[in-house]
Amino acid sequence: MDETQPSPVLTDLTDLEQQVVDTARSGKVARPATRMTVEELAVTDDPELRVRADLLRELLRGLHGDLDPRGIQIVGVRVVGELDLDHVIAVTGLDLYRCALPDGIICRHAHLRDLYLSGSLLTYLDADGLRTDSDLLMRNATLTGIGERSAIRLRDAHIGGQLILDRATITNTTGPALHADGLRTESSVVMPDAKITGTGEHGAIRLLGAHIGGQLSLERATITNTTGPALHADDLRTDGSLFMTDATITGTGQHGAIRLLGAHIGGQAVLLVSKLDNSSGPLLVLHESQITGALFPPALVCPAGRQGMSRRGCPDSGRFITAHGLTYPILREISWRQWLHLLVHHTETYWPQPFQQLAATERAAGHDNNAREVLITQQNDLRRRTPEALGKRLARVRHALWGWLGRYGYRAHRLVTALAVVLTLAAGLNLVAGHVTTHPGHHAAERVPSATAKPDAPGTPCSPVELIGLGIDRGLPLGATGLRARCDLDTATGWGQTFTVILWALQALLWGLATLAIAAYTGLVRKPA
Repeated sequence: MDETQPSPVLTDLTDLEQQVVDTARSGKVARPATRMTVEELAVTDDPELRVRADLLRELLRGLHGDLDPRGIQIVGVRVVGELDLDHVIAVTGLDLYRCALPDGIICRHAHLRDLYLSGSLLTYLDADGLRTDSDLLMRNATLTGIGERSAIRLRDAHIGGQLILDRATITNTTGPALHADGLRTESSVVMPDAKITGTGEHGAIRLLGAHIGGQLSLERATITNTTGPALHADDLRTDGSLFMTDATITGTGQHGAIRLLGAHIGGQAVLLVSKLDNSSGPLLVLHESQITGALFPPALVCPAGRQGMSRRGCPDSGRFITAHGLTYPILREISWRQWLHLLVHHTETYWPQPFQQLAATERAAGHDNNAREVLITQQNDLRRRTPEALGKRLARVRHALWGWLGRYGYRAHRLVTALAVVLTLAAGLNLVAGHVTTHPGHHAAERVPSATAKPDAPGTPCSPVELIGLGIDRGLPLGATGLRARCDLDTATGWGQTFTVILWALQALLWGLATLAIAAYTGLVRKPA
């Protein structure tokens, strides 16, 4: 075709089509006299209810004269043929309310003022690369796509306002329902009360690399995919919050039911869904996600709401999440003990970062004791799930002993208690030694004889206080009471030597405990992650 020739314009207009042209010029609403449901409109042959898609394309291109800035407004008609708006730069907006478009819409790389399809029924909206100056509105719309084309395609589209799909029903039995990789919106994406059903590993809702300029609202939405993720949103970025309150989410497979790998949520992440199921993979994938506001995790991961670490495990451990690399400043609507339970019993493998993040969050809130409990549980989980990471058998035994004695340095008072017990044991041992007879008239611990005493003279018993002091003197790693100058063990006898060796062992143990206690109190020793 010679591009210098003007484009052909439809002239054989029906009465309804002429009304559409006239109202577009005057800024009024075109409305046929006969009313039908959108389901009836989709199959009607009544010429008084049918408008050719070619006419709408011509109007949007400005081929029928000047149009009112309020746009083309039509209620209750059937659009005949596929509405092809590919690469169209529209002179006004398009509002099709409660209309039927059984042959769908394609507007790839088009530039529209706005596009309103509220209450309408259409097979698909193929809008890759679409640009709108204002909103894309499909409230109460019904879309039924077939195949990889998706019911709604908005790959690399740029919406100048909001994307509104509240109460919409979007279904695709052989592919994604909403495929919007690389989507950019200047404001929010809202889908409350929507019913979205897709199929396949790409996800029912697919938002890979999308950037939402406001919030993403999926409150009370029902999102289902029996062969893949319900929400597949790797590298999603929102400037506002993510809301999924009371949503019903069903996904399938190893990609997860809700997949937010590497996502950045610019506000709160409210994941308080009413139902969350995945029979063959993780319920929630939050690997490397960043939440700048509060995190509201789904308590339904563990339906019983269990807390902390249990030696018996959790009967619902098959319901698991992935959370390594996740960062957030604060938890809401779930206790730190419940979240700790999820990290221990509802993750497939041990990762240190989730524990460190929870501890940092509790510490920032001023709950240092909670933070220490989290880090102790981390070490217990490390030994339980990845003992090979600790080294050979001796290293594992040492780790277990360190955990039992001092809770890995996070409970230093236990070491102080152990010190006191060992010191008491040393004192008691010497008290016993003062009553053990080695030979007639002598005991294993007794007064030190003077230099002028006869060798066969009977020994002088030590007082109980002296015996206890002798035990403390021999047990203390540093310092001395001076009692050994008056009362001491008789190492010339077998019993005296035995008690001496035992006290040496206790002294070595006291040395070790004292060193660990000092290190724990000063924070010099913390088991590495």
